[in-house]
Amino acid sequence: MTKSRLLPGLIALGAMLVWAVACQPSPPAVQEEQAEDTGEVAESGTEAQATEPVTESMEETPEPETESAEEEGAAEGGEVEPVLFDGRPVDQAFRDTCGGCHGPNREGGTGPALIPARLTADDEFYFDTIKNGRPGTVMPAWGAAGLSDEEIWALVEYIRTEPNAEEVQWEMEQILASHEVLIPEEELPSEPLHDGNLENLMLVTEREARSIAVFDGDTHTLLGHIEASYRAHGYAFDPTSDRWVYNVGRDGWLFKIDLYSLQAVARVRVGQDSRGLAISDDGRYLIVGNYVPTTAVILDAQTLEPLKVIHTRGVDPDGNEVDSRVCITSDVSPDLVGPYFILGLKEAGQVWRIDYSDPEFPIDQVENVGRILHDGFLSPDNTRFYIASQEDNWMAVIDVENWELVDQIPTGDTPHPGSGATWEVDGVEYGATVHAGEGKVTVWNLETNEIVAEIPTSGPGLFIRSHEDNPYIWADTLFGERPNEIYVIDRETFEVVEVIDDGVQTVHPEFTADGQYVYISDWLGDTVRIYDANTFELIAEVGGVTTPTGIFNTSRRHETLGH
Repeated sequence: MTKSRLLPGLIALGAMLVWAVACQPSPPAVQEEQAEDTGEVAESGTEAQATEPVTESMEETPEPETESAEEEGAAEGGEVEPVLFDGRPVDQAFRDTCGGCHGPNREGGTGPALIPARLTADDEFYFDTIKNGRPGTVMPAWGAAGLSDEEIWALVEYIRTEPNAEEVQWEMEQILASHEVLIPEEELPSEPLHDGNLENLMLVTEREARSIAVFDGDTHTLLGHIEASYRAHGYAFDPTSDRWVYNVGRDGWLFKIDLYSLQAVARVRVGQDSRGLAISDDGRYLIVGNYVPTTAVILDAQTLEPLKVIHTRGVDPDGNEVDSRVCITSDVSPDLVGPYFILGLKEAGQVWRIDYSDPEFPIDQVENVGRILHDGFLSPDNTRFYIASQEDNWMAVIDVENWELVDQIPTGDTPHPGSGATWEVDGVEYGATVHAGEGKVTVWNLETNEIVAEIPTSGPGLFIRSHEDNPYIWADTLFGERPNEIYVIDRETFEVVEVIDDGVQTVHPEFTADGQYVYISDWLGDTVRIYDANTFELIAEVGGVTTPTGIFNTSRRHETLGH
């Protein structure tokens, strides 16, 4: 196996979000990305401190190009002519790509705010920062990623303008008007048209292809591709049927997908920039969290009819009333604690519980959970909800039944648990997270919330996964200097037993339903690799998958994990 090393700035986001080729496959050398955003790669690609000065020294950064703004696309008088990023105006390109870290309206998040009052250096400094990246952070080198100097100057001009004070609107009227039936359900087949095991399908986001690749987890066969939308992000599997899965793209389009025929049957646009998606345990309701506008939308799962738009505004931990993006949605099982939906409010630092058994969908709130919330997950019995506070560097612990904050676990720099890893050994339950700010896996006791292990890795990661029938935990190191390394950790001893270093930039390990195999995306390699989950042997390597990122097994229909 050959180790691969990329430029640190390019590794950071892996040339994740190339505007110039956002709607088509990228060249191998420049393909990329939440996070928080792959789940949320762009968003989770945090800087060391969100509040650090934007003019911080860049001693290790190469000198900027010497061409003047006039030579690189500025109009007469120094004004930059409108530049289109693959057909998108600069403000939309910024929102799609930079908004995860810097806020969709440049208000700041895990990355600094990019508003004129804070931009005290000259234009050449910001041109150089965008083009060459920032050493020691996950700000990528956009020049190496494919942006032209003209496009970079357009971005500099854009961040010099005052943000639009008008709130972006996408209300019930627009949602209803966007609803579309693609295929009447009475025209669908009564049986699957493929030989795949519906209880063990692997759905793989093809990030830059507006597509979802579908594998049979039994045979590791690529069954086909499902047309989706821009950077398919959240998945929710119907707990009551093996037929339906729902997917939302970052452009706000929500799809109802038929796994029998591998095609979308209906869609509706719930927002302009969406992330989280969850389904109620009875299969009746969906909830989608938006970044733009700052709302959550509850829908009828059968018809995709919108039922309620919830505006997510609240008082943050510093006492400011803010509009807040929704960073996570989750479902609590009514057989355990529910029936509830859970929402995380990113900037407000609040977590909301929605009772979906009541048609009014009443909300209970927990405030002051942390600054810049992100991913989270439920304990196996659903009594505790764990959510990352990425500026406070802790996992907050919420008692779901009593709906109160009960603890904060200081796990490390910028925790990013993804949909979580939990397991049991000798009657003791554990949880774990990787971190977007340092190379470490932190493990804690779910009953006591005490940290029991801190396992060094070669670099920051985004996703960690476990399976009840497998003795190992798998974690990626997407933001490390060796972003192709996957760590395999013994869940009893907490020792690293294997480091897999195939490919170029690997991400998002996912077990098959039986826990016997693990699928891993090679984002820059346009490849999905399948490993024996016990011997770590490479079983299969499947190409023909464009910029694969998140992988989700249909057995998740039986889980209640956040995403």
